[in-house]
Amino acid sequence: MSYELPVVPVEGLKQQQPVDDLKITEVDRSEAEIDPAIERRVLWKIDKVIMPLAILVYFCQYLDKRGLAFAAIFGLKKDLNLTGQAYSWASSIFYFGTLASQILAVKILHMFSIKLYVGVTVVLWGGVMMAQAAPQKAADLLAVRFLLGLMEGSAYPAFVLMISFWYRKAEHPSRFALLAAADIFAQGLGGLFLYGLSSIKGHLAGWRIAMLIAGAISICIGLAFAYLIPADMAGAWFLTSEEKQIAHDRVAREHASAHERHFQWDQFWETMRDPKFYLVFFWAFLLCACTVLNFGTLILNGLGYSTFITTVLQLPACGMQATCLILAVLSCKRFPNHRGYIQAICAVVPLIGSILLQVLPYKNKWPLAGALWMTTCNYHILSVNLSIISSNIKGHTRKTLFSTVYYIGYATGCIVGPQLFRDKEAPLYKSAMRAISAMYGIYIVFMLLFMFICKWENARRDRLAAEGNEEAIPRPAVDYDNRTDVKDLSFRYVL
Repeated sequence: MSYELPVVPVEGLKQQQPVDDLKITEVDRSEAEIDPAIERRVLWKIDKVIMPLAILVYFCQYLDKRGLAFAAIFGLKKDLNLTGQAYSWASSIFYFGTLASQILAVKILHMFSIKLYVGVTVVLWGGVMMAQAAPQKAADLLAVRFLLGLMEGSAYPAFVLMISFWYRKAEHPSRFALLAAADIFAQGLGGLFLYGLSSIKGHLAGWRIAMLIAGAISICIGLAFAYLIPADMAGAWFLTSEEKQIAHDRVAREHASAHERHFQWDQFWETMRDPKFYLVFFWAFLLCACTVLNFGTLILNGLGYSTFITTVLQLPACGMQATCLILAVLSCKRFPNHRGYIQAICAVVPLIGSILLQVLPYKNKWPLAGALWMTTCNYHILSVNLSIISSNIKGHTRKTLFSTVYYIGYATGCIVGPQLFRDKEAPLYKSAMRAISAMYGIYIVFMLLFMFICKWENARRDRLAAEGNEEAIPRPAVDYDNRTDVKDLSFRYVL
């Protein structure tokens, strides 16, 4: 089978390529078979370049966020006189910055390629991370934390678009899981790394040294991302001409969205009328309001464990999170059209953990630690969330809006979540745990509702196809296009 490489835009697919201009020899590409062996080779080459750099960006981002939790038990609260809810606000204000960045992302992701957008912001957040070594009082820390959130929030919606551009729908859960695994790795081994840096004795406090080094690492990775990640498949330096064509076709035929430079208002209003758009916001809000990670070290420390043992006790939590993540990915592979139902089951693990933290007596230290580990297990839920968005939403402006509103919910939840933890209720924060239990229950209902809407729409399109509507017959796409999933009747939702 011979292919001719189409002319693909060189600035991150910033314009839609006319379908009529893209041809291959012998047969139409929508019907052309791709040799599985060649496709596996192409996928492996993509994975070797795209995923390691994406994983490193996620690792640095989570390392930066975890820096505050470890600094808290190594003198930050005392050095900056963080009393009452001041530490909670230091955690929350980061997400005000993230929230602001999501509003900017809607426009910027139409203007620039993902490699430039992410690369530049990673370098900037590395500089801001280093600046976190400077604060002398609470107000200084709050200002720097806001700027850090503003810089770091950009990566989230960009990676949703990037994964959907390079990978087929069935490959999305495992790739988002790899990104979540980077967060888990940063939580465990990255925690030990921060512990070692924070333990340094000298004229400069150890937690300040940790901020400086973590920020410098982020700058290096941002530069590598901007240099090595191709803006589009035509610029994929690691693929041959034939492999570039195959990389293009394998994703395009699954009704993938073309990158569009201009914001499309028709897609905006179409999205505003879609109930799924609001459910996606609440998914992220509920999951992130339930997070206990910034208070996990304080809970364990409050149970009487030393700073070193508190750090080591992050490792079993990481192991449990990794186990849940692997099981979620395997379940999505084994049951490819049941992602929403798998997620609803996954939410039961942290729900049980939050209930146990309410009912177990304080003297049962090890069972309480185990309950805390269970409550941290929501990375697998978040990763499958993202795969549902990337697989089910079509149209560049529409997909950008969905991924952005997801992270607006994420940021809003992360702002609200720390405020549930009242300083006077330390170390078990039982009121917070009651609220977390309720929110996981609501999340399960909203996930099932999203799946019901998608299933109902798939059935409606199947009926149209059976009645003779040729546009509703499911078929492979010829190429990238910018029709939305609402208007493309041949599109089917992944449940």
